[in-house]
Amino acid sequence: MKKYFKYFKYFLLFLLILPSEVFAVNISYYNQGLKFFNDKNYNEAKYYFEKDIVFNTKNEKYYLYLSKISAINKDSIQQKIYLDTILVLNPKNEEALYLKILLNIDEGDFKKAQESNLIFAKVCKELCSKKNDLSKMIIIDKK
Repeated sequence: MKKYFKYFKYFLLFLLILPSEVFAVNISYYNQGLKFFNDKNYNEAKYYFEKDIVFNTKNEKYYLYLSKISAINKDSIQQKIYLDTILVLNPKNEEALYLKILLNIDEGDFKKAQESNLIFAKVCKELCSKKNDLSKMIIIDKK
């Protein structure tokens, strides 16, 4: 019985240490991705953000950076997938809504742009100054 208790202690210790190790790696991947993104090395940034998603699949900020990288690479299909993922996780993410509206305008889908703009107008806090610009773009481009 003592033998099993000894192994059980080691097992508990392992369980206590493991999450902190995983979290430390997770922060490291995110920071590396952010560093590469700020240095405009988007392929490396994408690699680290995707690696980070493995540890935290529900964190919006990783998907937001990946959508920005997709926009830079002019991959609108992938950008749309990332933005949709963000909006499933948090329908009130105003930056994702803003980027989705711009993407809808670029694709010529003004109906979706208007629908998203109504939601954006209700939830905006930091990007409210862009609300009027979006409305003008939707009206001007629709003519």
